[in-house]
Amino acid sequence: MNMKKKIIAISLCAAMAATAAIGGTLAYFTDSAEKTNTFTVGNVDIDLTEPNWIEAGSVDADTVYPGEPLAKDPTIENIGANPCFVRIKVTGWDCLGDAGNITYRTDYVDSKLGDNWVLHSDGYFYYTEVLEVGRTTDALFDQIVIPSGLENGNATTEYDLVVTAEAVQAQGAKTSWSDVQNMTVEEIAAWFTTCMPVNP
Repeated sequence: MNMKKKIIAISLCAAMAATAAIGGTLAYFTDSAEKTNTFTVGNVDIDLTEPNWIEAGSVDADTVYPGEPLAKDPTIENIGANPCFVRIKVTGWDCLGDAGNITYRTDYVDSKLGDNWVLHSDGYFYYTEVLEVGRTTDALFDQIVIPSGLENGNATTEYDLVVTAEAVQAQGAKTSWSDVQNMTVEEIAAWFTTCMPVNP
């Protein structure tokens, strides 16, 4: 092969290689985009307190007498990150047996509950307003009263009146927040059933 043909052949190979390189680069043009949505998970958290029971009621409870009123004031504070609905269950009203049932009162009125509390047919006391973050309910009641039928007994026997508080998120109970804020006791009770189904 003469020198002129060799130069043409080399030039042709170089041109083809350059074309292949350009074609390869164009074929691999790419792009990407990414968005990050940052969120935090809220929580429902409550604190059940009975300040007057701690200060006075529990002291007097050591030696009760028939008809004695004892300071007892269950309140619930929302210490979580989300607004919630709350309810209270009280068991042991009949713990004194034949002596009769323990009763409750507020402002010295028998069977009166604190503001915004309602006793529902399912046995729970429901707070009828959304409990906003950082807020505390009115006391469920402010006294319990020992039945007048109480007789002399064994001073070492202990009786329990158990107060249990529960909470569920308020958000999502209705399609709009204004509807949530206007839910009836029946609707709040149904929402608790939805959020806290009974275990079989």
